[in-house]
Amino acid sequence: MLFDDSDIKIFSDSDTPAEVSNEVAVIAEMTKHRSNGNILKAKQLGKHLAEIFVDEPSLLSQLEAEVGEIKRDEDDMYHIKVLLVFTAEYCINRFLPATLLSNTAVNALYDTVIKKAAEFYDRLDDAAEYSFYYLAVRKAVEISKNIGVSFAMLCGEGKNEYYTNLGKRLFEVAEHEIEKIINSYNFEK
Repeated sequence: MLFDDSDIKIFSDSDTPAEVSNEVAVIAEMTKHRSNGNILKAKQLGKHLAEIFVDEPSLLSQLEAEVGEIKRDEDDMYHIKVLLVFTAEYCINRFLPATLLSNTAVNALYDTVIKKAAEFYDRLDDAAEYSFYYLAVRKAVEISKNIGVSFAMLCGEGKNEYYTNLGKRLFEVAEHEIEKIINSYNFEK
């Protein structure tokens, strides 16, 4: 049996030395992270975080232990989950030792959300909430306060102090807990 390998590109004569060097570096990085178990850990991390967020009763119980009573209407819960998923993605990108691992974990997170909470994912995928949180993070000063302000605004509560403080505390608690979870996976550098 003959194989048609015309669509497989390893290196071509037109590749510049810099392109070849970059491709070799990417392959070497993938091999390193695959062989030391980091890629598997990143997939498990993303799946684990998603499962925490889609288990609403358990999630609320854990959050309320840290931030106090939370209103449980559908819109508020949606916004809480969006903030938590954003925080997970933020932490993954911030604390994992390589972009390859961050991308793997984020993809696993969303794949799991799609499988276990498709309706939430569809609404999240069509929304612009992330833009406001990204802007809050990009200011790089008083990030949790800026996140809280964005959370209150997205909940339709403007400058409501309860919502601003809730968003701030949710971000701080989630960031702390997610960092601990990431550290528990012992990623190799």
